[in-house]
Amino acid sequence: MIKKNLFLGILLCMLVIPASVLAQSSPQAGAYSERDAQSLLSAFMSYTDLRIASIQKSLEILAATSEAKSGKWDNMKGLLGAYQKSEDGLNVWYARPDGTYYIADKGLMDQKLSDRAYFPDLMAGKTIIGALVVGKSTGQRSAVIAVPVRNGGKVVGAIGATLFLDRLSEQIASVLDLRKDASFFALAPNGLTTLNSRTEREFLDPRQVGSESLKKAADEMLSGTAGRVTYVFDNANKIALYRTSPLTQWRFAIALGSPLPK
Repeated sequence: MIKKNLFLGILLCMLVIPASVLAQSSPQAGAYSERDAQSLLSAFMSYTDLRIASIQKSLEILAATSEAKSGKWDNMKGLLGAYQKSEDGLNVWYARPDGTYYIADKGLMDQKLSDRAYFPDLMAGKTIIGALVVGKSTGQRSAVIAVPVRNGGKVVGAIGATLFLDRLSEQIASVLDLRKDASFFALAPNGLTTLNSRTEREFLDPRQVGSESLKKAADEMLSGTAGRVTYVFDNANKIALYRTSPLTQWRFAIALGSPLPK
């Protein structure tokens, strides 16, 4: 069942990324038209949302098993381990209500998740999608997807995944294959960069990097849902088309180094 849902997610990703757009996005291609840029933006957001949604669905399937509902790590570790091996670029874990947690390929950890900002909501029965953390066991910049495990209507734990954002950005860069004068990025509702073609810029707030025009553009993006902004950054004039994901509320953007042709 888990592999079936993953396959469907991958298939959907292939369907939403037009082949003509990817062909036009090679470094040798001419200037992007606005239609090209909008198509690339759709592909960027759809690829990311489908990736996160497929993980969420797989976690929900795992959380519904008798092994997970038992609350016993020995019962569920085989299932979580199999899912961990089937995925690339994430850690799968199980957490108890007291915050102690197990990672699929490592077992019991010597830290707790109870100090994470998302944890009270998770234990209250809410699904977590896209909470930003620096991994306790990996030190990697990550987004958390997690679902509660219920038994008899009571939350007895949670199954989650920390999705490594560096790896996801690298996958997106490979799929979009943007020209050198184009880039992609996404902003969380709090302004932190979640994804970026230059991964070292993830978790930075663009409003705090010294460019007043970039600060203004970021504020406009965070207060809107879709549109275009202009700013100066890296000694170049930039124009960015952006759109808001209904799944994560991240603002996804494709930025170009020169004005779009009419």
